[in-house]
Amino acid sequence: MLTVTNPKTFDWSSMSLADCCEGNAADAYFTLKLFDIVSNKLEENGCLTFVEQILPEALDVFSDMEYEGLQVSEAKLKELDRELSNLIVNQEDDLYSYSQVVNTDNLASNNDLTEIFYTREGGFELYPPDKTGSGKPSVSAPTLKLLLEQINSELSRRS
Repeated sequence: MLTVTNPKTFDWSSMSLADCCEGNAADAYFTLKLFDIVSNKLEENGCLTFVEQILPEALDVFSDMEYEGLQVSEAKLKELDRELSNLIVNQEDDLYSYSQVVNTDNLASNNDLTEIFYTREGGFELYPPDKTGSGKPSVSAPTLKLLLEQINSELSRRS
């Protein structure tokens, strides 16, 4: 079996015909196996008809985008950057209006967020729904989303 340690530096032109044929046969074999697995999963989930009827129409568009790239307006991109930056600044300012968040807190710091949400006396004092690999309370995006869902659920029960 051919083993290529670095495909960027491997001299593909010096490969023997036998190795080339074996590699192509293996590619075809594993591609077919993956096709069967994916087809079965799509059929089990009721998506096969969608894939067969809708995606072929979209393939031309996607292949054009991949081949030719996308035209991006630098001006629009900069405008969007300004809008998103302003939105983030305004949302951060809103967070500082809570008494549990003090002016010296860095909302981009995991340590500060951990204090604010879980450990600081006078903070939100929430129970961490998840922990990091080292056992500390997590402030990852999925964990914060889960916290928000729990808070919203609790608020809706109270009203």
